[in-house]
Amino acid sequence: MRRLATDIWLGMQAGRARVGLTFFSLMLGLFAITILLAAFAGLQRQARDLTDAFGANALMRVRTPAAEGAAEWHRHQVDLLRENLTGEAWVAGIKWLVAGAEFDFPVGVSDAELARARGWRWVAGRAWDAHDEQSGARHVVASAELCREKHWGVGQLLTLGGEVFRLTGIFEPTGVALEMLPEQRALFILHSADYLEAGDEEARGRVDAVLLRGRGGEAPGRLQRRAEALMAQPGGGGGEGEWISAASLLRGIRHWQRVIAWTAGTGGAFSLLLGAAMLAGMLLSGVRERVPEIGLRRALGARRRDIAALFVAEALVLTVAAALCGMALAEGMLRGVGAYFPLPFYFGAFARLLPLALAVVLGLFCSIGPAGIAARMPPAEALRNE
Repeated sequence: MRRLATDIWLGMQAGRARVGLTFFSLMLGLFAITILLAAFAGLQRQARDLTDAFGANALMRVRTPAAEGAAEWHRHQVDLLRENLTGEAWVAGIKWLVAGAEFDFPVGVSDAELARARGWRWVAGRAWDAHDEQSGARHVVASAELCREKHWGVGQLLTLGGEVFRLTGIFEPTGVALEMLPEQRALFILHSADYLEAGDEEARGRVDAVLLRGRGGEAPGRLQRRAEALMAQPGGGGGEGEWISAASLLRGIRHWQRVIAWTAGTGGAFSLLLGAAMLAGMLLSGVRERVPEIGLRRALGARRRDIAALFVAEALVLTVAAALCGMALAEGMLRGVGAYFPLPFYFGAFARLLPLALAVVLGLFCSIGPAGIAARMPPAEALRNE
């Protein structure tokens, strides 16, 4: 083994410039392929987390900037949807209060069906019920993360904006946090106990988003069409707004997968093809330049397969080393950038093993021809060329 390593090292020293250029091209291609695989794996995990967090059968309609100036949504429109979708979906309206000096976390105003519309898991306490909503009970529920941060417990009295509320339930949201629905670190108040926002009853009944979650496997597409028809009716809230679902969130992820596949995939494929061509050319040149060495080895008893193995081993060492360096560079760069910017990447077994496997295949493919030429060279002819 030590003899083989020495032979490989001496063989590469003969053409340092060619070896260096080939190594760089292969490393660059495998660097791009590693980024592509890590990004694809990260986006796949993000897609799964988004689906889990939002809910595969959940829908949310939010007011868009284009809807400014149009009639605001109101709680009676939420009641209209709930009455007409009974048995098909859980429906909840939500309004976000502007954070101020009294609280530095998201505070939402909603109704008793919010927990079912979001599929929360209760860690402690209980969910709101119809009696709480009808009586205007000053009961609030909060996420487990926020309660841990603030050291709150069930039954504790909380002061928000000069008003006193009792914490009656602690929930654990499913999946990861969503920007449009920051429930991971949030507190919710019943709309019938909303004393924090100034204004008349009409202002307090304002709704920023409508949440729906199908019951019994109700298809989101059908549910959306039913809700759109109801909201298009007079007093139903109009057509302003944007529907958000797991499918719409996944479309954005698929778009970025295509962008990454085109950029990193095209660049990586070009670099790998260039590197493979350079590797094959380097090995062929090495065979021509090392004819006397090959003849001497054969005269000293080296078999054909020993000569072929030498050239194959040189190619494999070069390609595997390029793969390891490219993978290390890609992982280091992504982790370094990820420390400052959130990047969806994941270095799983696939992202680590496929570049190595590709390097081995390239090494074998590019070295078979030159190794065969070197192995079939007659010793006498090789020695005459010395």
